[in-house]
Amino acid sequence: MHLAAVTEHNDTEALAHAELNAVKIVKMVVPEIIQYGVQDTVILDCDYIYGNNTSGLVVKWFFRNKARPVYQWIVSQKPQDMGILRGRVDLAYRASSDPLKMYRALRIVKPNTDISGDYTCVVSTFMEEDSRTKQMIVFVPERNFRLIKNKTDDDTVNVICAADGAFPAPNLTLVTPKRRLDGVSHELKLVNGRYSAVASVTLLDANLPSPAEFICTLRIPLAKYAVRKEAIYYPGPISTTHEMPTAADMQLAAAIGSKGTSMCTVTALVLLPALAQSLLAVK
Repeated sequence: MHLAAVTEHNDTEALAHAELNAVKIVKMVVPEIIQYGVQDTVILDCDYIYGNNTSGLVVKWFFRNKARPVYQWIVSQKPQDMGILRGRVDLAYRASSDPLKMYRALRIVKPNTDISGDYTCVVSTFMEEDSRTKQMIVFVPERNFRLIKNKTDDDTVNVICAADGAFPAPNLTLVTPKRRLDGVSHELKLVNGRYSAVASVTLLDANLPSPAEFICTLRIPLAKYAVRKEAIYYPGPISTTHEMPTAADMQLAAAIGSKGTSMCTVTALVLLPALAQSLLAVK
């Protein structure tokens, strides 16, 4: 019993000693989602507690699990920004008046989509280390979003949903109020850090009610963002359909096609026959 009591006493002392020398992250604040262009700066904070022994206290931030940090602050020295964040961090920003916590946070200036990803904060001393990771997404809503109905002959209609200028990668779904459409083709292209997406399907007029309603939904899952377009179509021969492609439709096709993607060339070619037909009718 005496030996057991001594052992328990020693364990308690060891635990107390460890707690006195521990460093522990108590709160990590990283915005989950921010919209590009809405705010000039974003702050990522990493608050911690420390024990009596703070020798070698260092705060490091890592991006996307890279081996090298993008930010480092060694207490008693100036903070440093590195890698993808070099020149993009406000190194004068102070998150606390505590000299052992002063430069623990990142204040990133003009956040762009290229800094979307996981951020890991590591706080360490010569004795202890603690870390936490959170994700931040910088998202961009679509710049153009169009739902186009275009006839190339009397018996069919091409339904084309197109969007560009979005980040992260969007997905498009084409449906009617009653069912999801079969045979929809999808294309996705990354151009200058932004995504262009097209969903298209060719349908037989004989299989459609009159009028027929189409719904295209654009979703950016990582940003928890969604928007939709709706369109009404009246089946029938080209000469009797209620509407033809508009100038805006053609501008969208041209804008997407100018990026040099094969998917958008197809979109432009699909629109041309109907446009030509409408021009001939005017003459």
